Amino acid sequence: MQNSIEKRVLGWHQVLGPGLLFAGAAVGVSHLIQSTRAGGIYGFSLIGFILFANLAKYPAFRFGNQYAAASGSNLIIAYQRRSAGAIGMFIISTLLTMFVGCAAVSLTTAGLFIETFGVEAETFNVVLGVWAIVIATLYFGQFKALDVVVKLLLAFLTITTVLATVLVVPSLSQARDLSFWPSQFDTATIIFIAALIGWMPAPLDTSVWQSLWSQAKARSECRSLSMKESALDFNIGFTGTTLLALCFLIMGAATLFNSGQEFETSAAGFAGQLVDIYRATLGDTIATLVGAAAMAVIFTTTLTAIDAWPRSMASAVTIVRNPSHPPELELSDNRDKSYWIWMLLLMAGAAVIINLLTNSFSLLIDIATTVSFVTAPIFAILNHQAMFGPSVPESLRPSHAMRAWSLLGIASLVIFTATYALLRLNS
Repeated sequence: MQNSIEKRVLGWHQVLGPGLLFAGAAVGVSHLIQSTRAGGIYGFSLIGFILFANLAKYPAFRFGNQYAAASGSNLIIAYQRRSAGAIGMFIISTLLTMFVGCAAVSLTTAGLFIETFGVEAETFNVVLGVWAIVIATLYFGQFKALDVVVKLLLAFLTITTVLATVLVVPSLSQARDLSFWPSQFDTATIIFIAALIGWMPAPLDTSVWQSLWSQAKARSECRSLSMKESALDFNIGFTGTTLLALCFLIMGAATLFNSGQEFETSAAGFAGQLVDIYRATLGDTIATLVGAAAMAVIFTTTLTAIDAWPRSMASAVTIVRNPSHPPELELSDNRDKSYWIWMLLLMAGAAVIINLLTNSFSLLIDIATTVSFVTAPIFAILNHQAMFGPSVPESLRPSHAMRAWSLLGIASLVIFTATYALLRLNS
């Protein structure tokens, strides 16, 4: 009996990986900041948009895991095979968002650490400490350490976030004018919805990260991942990100909606404000619980994103420079020189933004998330073409129902993006 239980636990540990890394990367700025802001500013009126973003993007994200399992390759290779423009767009999109994203998650992690535990230190010094921990984890542990740490943090943050949400639900009775649709679509609301959808649950180009992590997991375990394993792994991670997005929106609505509070414009400032409001309305114990959960959320994002951006850029540049490359060049290993060069460039760019543009952070986040919103339909199309293209055997392609879901999601994203563009032009 004990051996059977041990085998099951080991089996789950082996299956779960890239999908949970996706959850770790996704549950960050989009959830902690954007979802909480959505609840705090609009109450429940943007729940439908959060669910829309998750449903419309689901197939494209799932194809990141499944393409690697079915083809043994990654989506960057698929983009390169499609056209130079496709891989070029991925590189440009990544460059437009990676520095702001790294600065945002790093600052928020540092801000939550300072506010939750009452540490007296300069925010940037705490950021440097966070980066040192991340580098040490990735350098000495490589993919296995990333995999284990993220699983532990995700388990902690899921339990604490759900518990904190249950504890704040009674406060919803004090919130007035809660509705499930925005009362008006002014320019500010339109921009916020686009920013919310752009990184909800994550930018669609992070599907590339999943394909790279799937390769890394297969390499670290010296075995190929089955389609069933990759689908189960992804579904668990994706379901968790959707649940947590709703939790943070509920917490924002319960504690911030119609409270008269003005939102801080910086990531660290908002993190501190969030903990302060929880402390004032719910008490020190719950505030510490929420702060610890939020810090686990954002540190997980920082860890996975700081691995993924250099991994993606190193792989993309390698593939562009070697279009007729051998298979071993498809994955940039953590020991690869280009990986560490891109990591240093990422941190240098983020450091500049932190020191020069901190006061404009909410604007920078909205710009980065809007870029992701506009490019989402393109990545959804590219992922669909990759999954149903010649690199994937017909026996391993998704079902007709999943194909229809993917096409419906693409159509929805195209219509939504076009509607956003028309409303912006007329506003």
